Amino acid sequence: MRRAVGLRRTGVTTVLVTVVMLVLVTAGSQAYFSDTAEGSAVSSGSPALTIRDLTVAGRSEGRVVDHGEPYEVRFTVVNDGGAPWRGNLTLFDHVDTDSGADLGERGVVLAWPGSTPRSDIAQAVGAGDYSTATVIGPNTSDTGAMPGASPATTGQAVDLPEFTLGAGQQRSFTFRVVVLSNRLDAGGEGMSRLAEDSGAVATPLRFGVLARNTGTAGTRTSARSGGRGRIVDAHVRMRVNTPPELRAAGANTGPFLGQVGGDQATDGYLRALVRATDAEDDPDGDGEKLEGSISWTSDFDPDTAGEWSARYTVTDSAGASAEPVTVAGETWTFVKIVTGRDHTLALDSTGRVWTWGRASGGRLGSGDAGDGGVPTLLPTFDGGDDAARVVDIAAGARSSYAVTADGRVWAWGRDDHGLGNGSTRSDHPAAFDLPEPAAQISAGHHTTGAVTTGGNVYAWGENTHGQVGDGTTADRDTPVAVDVSGVEQLSMGHRAGAAITGDGGLHTWGSDGHGLLGDGTDSHGDTANPPTRVDPRGAGYSMVSMGRLHALAITGEGVVHGWGHDGAHRIGGSGDRDEPTALGLDEYGPARHVTAGYDRSWVTLSDGRLVTAGANEHGELFTGAGSAHGFDTATDVHANSVVMAAGGRDSAHVLPVDGHVYSVGRNDHHQLGDGTTTSTTKSVKWGFDPPSVP
Repeated sequence: MRRAVGLRRTGVTTVLVTVVMLVLVTAGSQAYFSDTAEGSAVSSGSPALTIRDLTVAGRSEGRVVDHGEPYEVRFTVVNDGGAPWRGNLTLFDHVDTDSGADLGERGVVLAWPGSTPRSDIAQAVGAGDYSTATVIGPNTSDTGAMPGASPATTGQAVDLPEFTLGAGQQRSFTFRVVVLSNRLDAGGEGMSRLAEDSGAVATPLRFGVLARNTGTAGTRTSARSGGRGRIVDAHVRMRVNTPPELRAAGANTGPFLGQVGGDQATDGYLRALVRATDAEDDPDGDGEKLEGSISWTSDFDPDTAGEWSARYTVTDSAGASAEPVTVAGETWTFVKIVTGRDHTLALDSTGRVWTWGRASGGRLGSGDAGDGGVPTLLPTFDGGDDAARVVDIAAGARSSYAVTADGRVWAWGRDDHGLGNGSTRSDHPAAFDLPEPAAQISAGHHTTGAVTTGGNVYAWGENTHGQVGDGTTADRDTPVAVDVSGVEQLSMGHRAGAAITGDGGLHTWGSDGHGLLGDGTDSHGDTANPPTRVDPRGAGYSMVSMGRLHALAITGEGVVHGWGHDGAHRIGGSGDRDEPTALGLDEYGPARHVTAGYDRSWVTLSDGRLVTAGANEHGELFTGAGSAHGFDTATDVHANSVVMAAGGRDSAHVLPVDGHVYSVGRNDHHQLGDGTTTSTTKSVKWGFDPPSVP
């Protein structure tokens, strides 16, 4: 993407004093200088050549001219001798030898014949086409020391056309001169402040002319130099154009997904991320009085989450450019939601955590005893530190958990069976470490487990049914190892746990009541069962979700399997299953996400539709309030283009691709996050408002 936006310009802060000096030199390269005052000169010696009426911009002093604008340099050459003279003039710019480089080495001096229309000059300067001008610039040959000049000078020169001046004749010369001073440095050598109370600076600039005999139009006597050699001066003040400055404006570079609209809004947003100012053109520095253009290239897409950058350049109306500036940003959205009994956590793509719902027991992590009516950013995880970015979240009945990029586990809220750090209550997130860095976390009612970067599992909390997975029924307030390895996904339920390994294997542990282990046998007891691999008909699994008394899983082909208790038709209404069984959802197409709740099931299909089953007293199935039913397509207007669904005890939520959360069900403790306590069977949008962008 490339854009350019116009700017306006007024004002001046930096001024260059331009001293124009014409030096007439004989063919013998000896300089003849005027003995008279500034503005007009009469030579001493022979031939008797005179420079008269030297003016710049119509005056010999006091005129202010603009950088990049044409102004006139005029003078008259008179042959007071008795013989014709033939030769040429050489136009040069020069400075005192001891005051540094001449202007031609830092900028460009352009001279056109005086009859050249100003519009043609303006067009040439704007286009950078100097083919019709005499150019003095960094590549122009240096004249070396100018003979006879006092003070000593050096400069760069170009020859003007040869001409003849008869005895007693005179000839007027007019040039339209443009100086491009983009390279001038206000703090450079030779610069001086114009006044104590002014930020403007000046540098000396002189134009000169050499006259050289090149023909035999007449006779001439030997030249001789005068004794005093006084320079003729004509002074002007010229506004020096220094490059504009470009900097990041400090605006919000983290828009929410889709927050910036179409092309016009995108252009306006990207333009607002930088500020361009110029010392001469924009004295107050607000960037609104410049004239020129800002251009940028960017991979920013308002409808795609992720990091992006924009590279900016600015050129003022006189052609000066600032150093390019790159602004980095990240468009973000929400990527995961999890629910406890009456509270919800949402993880965004920048690694921040947002909470809402019931606050008792510290489960929202803010330390506030009041319920969270709308999603609120948890200050502990602000996304500013890469190591502290959250990579996964989980919610127990009254507790909450997070794993950060540095592998630490964070716990807050209340769980009388243990939060994993040896405590049972924390009003704010508290970190602890596993024997290995954590990468993923899952929480059931009162039992929590984490997967490490090495694929191992550690668990803690309630263990009445052996759901911790250590083969005992003793509660664990700190993590213990679970005998399963190579784990890629973990789900902790109320009474059992389940894991998917890298080879697609399904492993379960804990209670086998209602067939929760899914191994199809009754050869073991109902509690304290260690991890067992379940491989019905060799199916490979990609995801599992363990609910209170039932479980759901997705095979590698997107087929949904279910097992456990079928009360309230939570696995379709065909009765309990003691092993994973296809639930007949093939007619809907492949699935990409499953959630097994208290007594409900939510299946997100690959095309974004939602299929639900189970209890529906409060409309939790997104089909309106009614009796429990087997799997059917959700009819709620917001149950489309769904990424995932999650459910609490009496509420449910969907996260569509637009990044916003829509909820149904009970709302007496702000479970729906819409800022009210009104329960509803039709989904409402949460009360989240992303931070404003320019």
